[in-house]
Amino acid sequence: MIDATSLKAVADYLNPFSLTLSLALVLAVALHLKFSFKDKILIGRVWRLFPFYVDLREAKHIVIFGITGSGKTNTAKLIVSSFRGSKLIIDWNGEYLIGRVAKPSKLSISHLTMLDFCEALAVSLQLTAPQYAMLLEVAKDSSNLSEIIEKLRKYPAESDTRREIKNALLRRLEPLSYANLFSGSLTLDDVDTIDLSGLTFDAKRLVANVILRLIYNNPTKQLLVIEEAQNVLLPRRLDQPPTSCEIIIDEVRKHGVRVLAIAQIPSLVSTTYRNAEYIILHRLSLTAEEAKNMGLTEDERLKIAKLPNGSCVVVHRGQKFTVRVFKAKSPSTGALSEKARAEAQEREDRSPSEPKSETALLPYIIEDLKEISEWRKGVTNNVDRLAREVDELKQLLKNFVDKFSSLSNVETATPSDIKALRDKIESLEYSLSFVRERVSEIEEALYKSSKGGELHGKCSKAN
Repeated sequence: MIDATSLKAVADYLNPFSLTLSLALVLAVALHLKFSFKDKILIGRVWRLFPFYVDLREAKHIVIFGITGSGKTNTAKLIVSSFRGSKLIIDWNGEYLIGRVAKPSKLSISHLTMLDFCEALAVSLQLTAPQYAMLLEVAKDSSNLSEIIEKLRKYPAESDTRREIKNALLRRLEPLSYANLFSGSLTLDDVDTIDLSGLTFDAKRLVANVILRLIYNNPTKQLLVIEEAQNVLLPRRLDQPPTSCEIIIDEVRKHGVRVLAIAQIPSLVSTTYRNAEYIILHRLSLTAEEAKNMGLTEDERLKIAKLPNGSCVVVHRGQKFTVRVFKAKSPSTGALSEKARAEAQEREDRSPSEPKSETALLPYIIEDLKEISEWRKGVTNNVDRLAREVDELKQLLKNFVDKFSSLSNVETATPSDIKALRDKIESLEYSLSFVRERVSEIEEALYKSSKGGELHGKCSKAN
């Protein structure tokens, strides 16, 4: 038995710093033992010492914001892989592939009313009221998207207006037929991840809207993950009514469904995120209004804009915590179905091999810098030539004005004066034409540069 004298001797032996560190370690161990139980998910540490948990014992929503590369996907994967209940992931870009993976073509919408399916079509494709009305007419007694499209092709249009509506609706629906959506027999209970990679943008939005309605009608999953949530939770003015997707997400909580939504910046999504239990902010630039809505100070707003990769600020019930997030483990090979593994391997084989280290990336970076340098030289030369032509144009205009003002009466001017005046005008027209050509060249160079930047950005994002 350790008595008070022994404890005092130990305390006297330790200096204040060692004593503080020892107490902190004891407290950290105590907190870890206290809170490490089911449905509390350890995502990282505060001050590199104390564990930080996300409590999902009850149906609570989480939103994660952050720019590309800031670590938001890693945080989402960590939460999803650690959650022990049933889950459904709307995998926008094929980044998760957790558990039983299925393509939308393998799903069935037999449990969804045709009215709900038509509403999902109208929302995802942003149909006009006349287009939606015609869609409802055509969709009667249909069981899938292919039947709707086939009936629409044969639908009689009595007037020019009806033909325009029909043709516009066909232009929106026919591209979806190539994806062969919802032609299978799987229900949501049969899958954990729905892989949307490879689909068009409209097809992805449609599948996400349909999944929300299926979850609402049969809320058997305990966690719903929505990647690229800005494509489902569209922003709106405060005086506008909430969208159907917002209502569904708010309502499923009553049925024990937790929602994890991931987006880049808050301004891209509906303000419904304010009702989330946890708002996780990786590096991004918030506006003053957005920071105010989250209860953040100006210093905290600036701090979030400078967070390193993998760090985040968690807003939970008015409290803020700066958390260093752990690295999520990749799903084990056994966790994926044979088909999912084959599809993942196929995507890997299709993608070009990329350098794995920063040193190997150096030649690619140098090549890009060379291209940028060449482009800047070309633009600079064009601008210099344009500046010279503008100076000449100004001088020609001045000469023209001086010459014209020196003629008291144009009608009494000598033929030589008239010829000289015409020569000046022709020179002006030639110079102006030359300037226009130079401006067109610069605009073309800028356009090519912007397209190249977009392509480079897409490639970087894909990598």
